[in-house]
Amino acid sequence: MARSNTPSANQLAKLSSKAVKDRTGRDWAEWIEWLDSLQSDGKTHREIVTLLSEHVDSIWYRQKIALGYREATGQRQLGELSSGYEIGVTRTFPVPRTKAWELMASEKGLSAWLGDLEDGCIGAAESFKTKEGISGTITVLEPGSHFRMAWKPDNWRHHSTLQVRVTGSKSKHAGKSVISFHHEKLPRVADRDAMKKHWEEKLSDLAEIIKGK
Repeated sequence: MARSNTPSANQLAKLSSKAVKDRTGRDWAEWIEWLDSLQSDGKTHREIVTLLSEHVDSIWYRQKIALGYREATGQRQLGELSSGYEIGVTRTFPVPRTKAWELMASEKGLSAWLGDLEDGCIGAAESFKTKEGISGTITVLEPGSHFRMAWKPDNWRHHSTLQVRVTGSKSKHAGKSVISFHHEKLPRVADRDAMKKHWEEKLSDLAEIIKGK
């Protein structure tokens, strides 16, 4: 079933129809019609990418076309990427950026948002395991700014990617900061929803610590 008249076909997967046509020779409406002719509605992202392999040279554009098609057919869900699902949560705190980072990197702060360490340590290129069963490796540690890490509970087969960042607030009132958690490569929709709730709770725990100071 062709969807060439669908208004959303002007832009899909955050890419304009013109950009797709300039790079691949077909615009969104034409790709949707072509994939429909191959009965692609219902196929997985990977299966659609495979269909495109002999027709689109760029791996990146194959991924984008597959995402766009699944978006147009209602198969792509909120927060879904080719590598899984992602979520992000943020909260503004009434302390300067330096104080917020001190808390996040302190033993008390790490215990609140990451968990109590059972093995390893927190440092650049260091691996860790918490008493709650979370294992991971710190891939980036930029003091005063952010952590980036591979992060995995015991019951997940693969690591996700977690970035924890502290920034200065753009509020008119000085002395505020923003703490954010951005979690990528989540395996399922249920994990996306669960981790959104999890990190929102961690932000609340941090707020209680700051409030109690």
